Amino acid sequence: MGRRLQREELLPALRAWADLCGHGGALAETLPTALGWLRALWEAGDDALPLDLVHDLGTLLLEGRGFRFASGQDLAAWSEEERASRLAYEDRVLGRWVMDASVGDAHVAISGLAGELRARAVAHAVGLALGTASRRAGLDAGNPAILRSCWREAQGLLGGWRRREGEGGESQEPGWRDWALAQRGALLAQLGEGRLFSPEDLWELAHLSELPSESTRLALRELHAAAGAIGGVGPGVAMLVRRRAQEVAVDEPDASHYPAGGFDALSTRGRFENLVRSEVAYVDEGRDLLGTIDLFDVRFAQGELLFYTRDESPLFDQRRRVTVVIDRPLELRHKHPELAAQTLVLVDAAALRLQADMLQVFGPNGAELQLCWRVVGAGDREAAEEEARLMALTLADDLAHRRVTLATIEEWPAGERGLVVFAAQHEDPRLGARAWVRVGQPRWWLGDEGFAVGEAGGLRALLDAILARLFA
Repeated sequence: MGRRLQREELLPALRAWADLCGHGGALAETLPTALGWLRALWEAGDDALPLDLVHDLGTLLLEGRGFRFASGQDLAAWSEEERASRLAYEDRVLGRWVMDASVGDAHVAISGLAGELRARAVAHAVGLALGTASRRAGLDAGNPAILRSCWREAQGLLGGWRRREGEGGESQEPGWRDWALAQRGALLAQLGEGRLFSPEDLWELAHLSELPSESTRLALRELHAAAGAIGGVGPGVAMLVRRRAQEVAVDEPDASHYPAGGFDALSTRGRFENLVRSEVAYVDEGRDLLGTIDLFDVRFAQGELLFYTRDESPLFDQRRRVTVVIDRPLELRHKHPELAAQTLVLVDAAALRLQADMLQVFGPNGAELQLCWRVVGAGDREAAEEEARLMALTLADDLAHRRVTLATIEEWPAGERGLVVFAAQHEDPRLGARAWVRVGQPRWWLGDEGFAVGEAGGLRALLDAILARLFA
């Protein structure tokens, strides 16, 4: 574990960090802004983050591909001793971040914000990207109270900073420069080589203005992490479900009014029994010029023969409706020791993943999900309303396009053919559910088949089985 910086050590540390920044812009303009990000991060608990990385990553998130490297103008001023480390930092760290697609996505999300919200989003993004690594590295930590008390001095120091001529340059305090380099190296060693931002991070940044509180943000992060851990439907399962679903017409009361059978168009592809009868006129035509072949053979070889196409009933293409009922949500707000999250969180994640699977299989207009929470008391109703608010944030686009509806119900839905139930109780056969999932234990049960949802691939296998019951 690192130690706490003392009051007399704060300004030397800021000088050392400022001297190591890899941004090639006007540091007197960007460093005071970065100091505000640093203060917000230290106050939020990420007090081991150094100013140099906060500044460079935050500025990159604001400028995107317009980010300039310090070597473009300072290379000649660097000593031989420091040139190698500075160029390595630009190449292996900043260069990788510039090319990181997730950093570009975060830049786009932040660029759409304004004012204080943009500054908050930058600080939040830096914390998402570097906070965990800084805690694992065991770095020396700052003290937000000391930073607040020295705020004017720190702002004055950084607001007047000049490259290599700034107050407190590296040549005056070489020990602090070595310390700052060691702090940076330890943090980067914990960071890894993957993308800087996860899909959950990017969603959070794009919807930061809509998150009412920190507790909501953390709850959604847990939910999205659980949904992401399930993984998407495999191409083999998706193809099987799509093909089987297209073989079963949607049951409509006015099905007799829909056309089915016959021919409805012409195509240059088809079976010979559907060949347009007039095409036989080309048989034996042109033999005097072509020899052993005729125009029919030529048109066949070139794919110019015409075929009738069969009319397909629109009942095979209607939007399919699935109703997911989460029974008694208050009872599901418990965590089994063998599972990574509460049962209700895992159930919500499964519902999110099922909606995403249907979008992948049938397209944006191919299926509709009605998500219901069945309540039997005031506690259930309160839990259902809280879950509905979280899901409404996540499914905002689907709600706007009417691909998803949310509801709190007291009675079981009647006559729903695509009914999926998640409940702690045994199945009620009178409801005629297509899939009844008994939850609450390390193994969830779909009929007589158990799925170890705490193991890798367990929830994914369960959702594949549900898709097969619904559509195949």
